[in-house]
Amino acid sequence: MSHPGLLPANKANGRRCFSLPDGPAAFPNLRTRRMCMKTRLFVPTFLLPLFTLACMAAGSALAAEWKNLDEAIQKRGTLRIGLGFATPPMNFLNDQGEPDGFDADLARALAAKMGLRHEIIKVNDKTRITSLVSGETDMVLSNMNHTMSRDAQIDFSDTYLNDGKRILAEKGRYRELKDFVGKRIAISQGSNAQQAVAAALKKLGDPEPKVLSFQNNAECFLALKAGKVDGYTNDTIILAGVSGGDPAYEPVGEVYSPTYYGIGVPQNQSAWRDRVNAALRTMLIDGSYQKIYDKWFGEKGRYPLPPAPPLPIWAE
Repeated sequence: MSHPGLLPANKANGRRCFSLPDGPAAFPNLRTRRMCMKTRLFVPTFLLPLFTLACMAAGSALAAEWKNLDEAIQKRGTLRIGLGFATPPMNFLNDQGEPDGFDADLARALAAKMGLRHEIIKVNDKTRITSLVSGETDMVLSNMNHTMSRDAQIDFSDTYLNDGKRILAEKGRYRELKDFVGKRIAISQGSNAQQAVAAALKKLGDPEPKVLSFQNNAECFLALKAGKVDGYTNDTIILAGVSGGDPAYEPVGEVYSPTYYGIGVPQNQSAWRDRVNAALRTMLIDGSYQKIYDKWFGEKGRYPLPPAPPLPIWAE
């Protein structure tokens, strides 16, 4: 009698070949599942009973490794939120030394909507994903664009803000993206702008784009002001916040890469991701999201943005 977790494939020379199954029920941990996919084991028939028992024990250990994060958070009552402190107007420390910005306001509102206390944990562009993978945080709001490469490591909520990448430069010096072919462009470490701007410039004929990496967005802007680079690229919202509206600089040309901000959550925790999405959906419907948006990006907000299409709201 075969163990239900083993799929017999064939018989050969007194040995039985088994394929390890793929699927959440068999291996809740996605990374383990990927390692085990397509693996084939050859076991002598007389060792089959011992092999079966070993596999049962291993399956139990894997099941114990995975936990329902949504249940754990509800039991704990406190939501651990990863938040950046250095990317205005999305996230920064205000004059009182308190976390502030669009991300910060939205994070607090989501926690309240879910009936949870919250704890803010400092992250940056380099640690925001690892904080989720390691279990240090339950969700991250830190100006994070939902990309395929990041989606391979974590999961994302529905989009909570749309934007696009442009290049900030000395006012009047450049007119379009093509003018930056052969120029030095600053990016913040951990930003996907590094790949995006290089790809965009290559399409325009730049064989080796000069993309220079700096510790954070503030250092990028300082490098631009000091003449160490010719442009500094990131999302339009971030460029406005970091530059503080300095009239000597302006975003140049068209958006070369769209940005879809998402809330990062640990991988394979669908119940928790659904709860976050439900809270975000409720805020979109009851107007509380719009109040936060208008405070920061509305017509009379701190950093007015051009009108944008409304975010989608899923039907019941």
